[in-house]
Amino acid sequence: MNHRLHVFTHEGQRFTSFNASSLPAVVPPIPRPWNPQLESDSSPENIKDVLTTQWAYETRPWFPLIPTNPVFDGAVFSCLNHSFYSLPIESTPDGRHILRGDVRQQWETLEQKLLWCQGRLAANMHFPWYGQFPRAPRDYGYLRSHVDVTLAKKVALRSRDAFLGISAICTYFIMTRQYRPHKESSTWTDLLTNDARCPIPSTWVTELSRTFLGDLTDSVPRTGMIINAAYGLSWDTDVVMFEHYRVPIWVYWPPNVLPNKTWNRYFPSAEDIAASTHTRWDGLQSGNNPWGAQSSDDPWGTQSNDNPRGIHWSHDNPWGAQSQSNDSEQTPASAVQSQPDLSRFPLPNRNSGQRHGEDWEAFFARRAMQNKKKEEKETPSHKQARLGRERSAANHRIPGKSSTIQVFEWQPQDDYNGFMLRTHITKAGVEGVWGDYNKFTRIFDSFSNQWDLCLALDPTSMPDGDDREDDDDIMPPLPTTALVDVPPPVPSSFLNDIYTYFGSNVSLSLRHKDIEGIVPVLHYYFGYRPTAPSSAPLYASMQLHQWIKKTNWEHLCKLLGDSAAETGLIAAPQRQSITNFIAYLVNLKESDLSIIPPDVWDLGPDPSLPITHAYIRVSCANLSQCRYYIIEPRQSPSLLVWTLAIPNPITAVMCLRHNWGPDIQQIGLALLKKGIAFRTLQQMAVAPNFRRPLTELRTYTLGHQSQ
Repeated sequence: MNHRLHVFTHEGQRFTSFNASSLPAVVPPIPRPWNPQLESDSSPENIKDVLTTQWAYETRPWFPLIPTNPVFDGAVFSCLNHSFYSLPIESTPDGRHILRGDVRQQWETLEQKLLWCQGRLAANMHFPWYGQFPRAPRDYGYLRSHVDVTLAKKVALRSRDAFLGISAICTYFIMTRQYRPHKESSTWTDLLTNDARCPIPSTWVTELSRTFLGDLTDSVPRTGMIINAAYGLSWDTDVVMFEHYRVPIWVYWPPNVLPNKTWNRYFPSAEDIAASTHTRWDGLQSGNNPWGAQSSDDPWGTQSNDNPRGIHWSHDNPWGAQSQSNDSEQTPASAVQSQPDLSRFPLPNRNSGQRHGEDWEAFFARRAMQNKKKEEKETPSHKQARLGRERSAANHRIPGKSSTIQVFEWQPQDDYNGFMLRTHITKAGVEGVWGDYNKFTRIFDSFSNQWDLCLALDPTSMPDGDDREDDDDIMPPLPTTALVDVPPPVPSSFLNDIYTYFGSNVSLSLRHKDIEGIVPVLHYYFGYRPTAPSSAPLYASMQLHQWIKKTNWEHLCKLLGDSAAETGLIAAPQRQSITNFIAYLVNLKESDLSIIPPDVWDLGPDPSLPITHAYIRVSCANLSQCRYYIIEPRQSPSLLVWTLAIPNPITAVMCLRHNWGPDIQQIGLALLKKGIAFRTLQQMAVAPNFRRPLTELRTYTLGHQSQ
């Protein structure tokens, strides 16, 4: 960690940090302090308000641990991997709309699992007795039906974000356990796998440890928090823990506040202040483009028809906007861009400020550059008035009819492929459209005293007006009692996540497509049960025990085609059960395999492998003194002219375990991707030994003729 204190200035306010090189993109308004009489604070209750950096609140020590760029991947969180456009919505009998049933069930099951983990991880852990746990995702409405498809999707996305709240508080307890371990307490992974009521399979816990919930490295950036130095925190010792795991921490120093012992090391010295970084918060930092403006490879993004002078692109312009050359300068021919076909774009509205062919991104980029120039020439009185307008607009209150603020809405044009025009909204019409947007899709420009309403800024965000529909049902009040004990999930649901994930050809150890790790290989090919106990074999010879005792884990991994690095996150209990299983296969004779317990091997005398498969059937055939396992579709005859033949029973078992079929060609491609050998056989009308001999060809002077 860099122990040099960084000092930042934002609108006359001073902030310091040891582990952040800049302020957060948005500094929220300073909240009211903790009220010890009411035992409450002004912390936001809605998850959509805490996905960015917040102030430190007494009731929410888990706020800083929300991931900034969560990746919904892996066996645990892949069911949440949906965008606004991919979310499946279905209609209800009464004409309303709701998240599709299978996705809804997956989310509900995941919610129960995470809440169960939250309860186990919180056991015997210190947490403020007045602290607030995050709302459950179901509180945000994904289990309810809604009046239209758009609302159903936005409610579902907001519910999906609520999983980040549960994950953050689980991360908080995991981090606390690892930073302040107790001699008697076990690791957090053992706590979940060895729970008496619901022991979670170690493979699922391993997968959980690789997500943003269990990964405590700096590869998972988190929102962090801003601390007001004027007040202390009952959990201020956690700040050192957060810094240890590189969670961004900023301390705000109000005027005339002297450091106390808690925040003394954050107090800037005269040397720190002299070397402070004055941060400009009009969105003009180099390399930080909050609007996502087009880069300089877009030659028409901000082209104007009324510009007769040469136009070139400045590579020093972080917005990718155009800059005009001086009259005295000759623009090189290589810098002149081809003129766009402006007939493809609608004419801009009068007095909108938008140029012909200029999209919303380029408009905001150009305006930001103009504002930068205005600020350089701004007088102190004008700056004070502008900052006052910014503070007044921070709460996103709808402008009144007597207000001088102008409101513009970016409206898509169907005749021009959805190109958006900046359209002025009259004072009478503002109330009708204001609720269709929120703080993520509204932008206030304090220089021009104008609001811009643009859904393209965040298409998946929830409009403020959407909360009006059955608000008490969508967002019920937070409970004031202790967290209700969640019933344990069905144990098989954890393994279903693993098997579903492996069925997508994703490896637990490598996360590489079409390459499977050690656990799925043992399960799919050899019949190993991932939930096998780690206890020593009961019915085994001395030779078996000696083999287990002397076997090295790294050697065992190489024996199965994996490396120790790839399997390093397999928990110790499962390592032991895998070693026991391999010991059976290596040391027992074929006639003695029946002694392998059924809870270790599912191919024994009483196998659990289904005899029938929903899509395919497997039969044996002896061809050319070799045994083959023929794979055919179960329901309908194959349209292929060839038959898929597997040369070994292990691959045949794997095909039965996977949810493959009935397309035999796709099964062949899956085997080809995995590098597994197979044969394709084709029936012949005449046996090879009974073919007619080839007719002898007699050659003549002018060619040949068959006789």
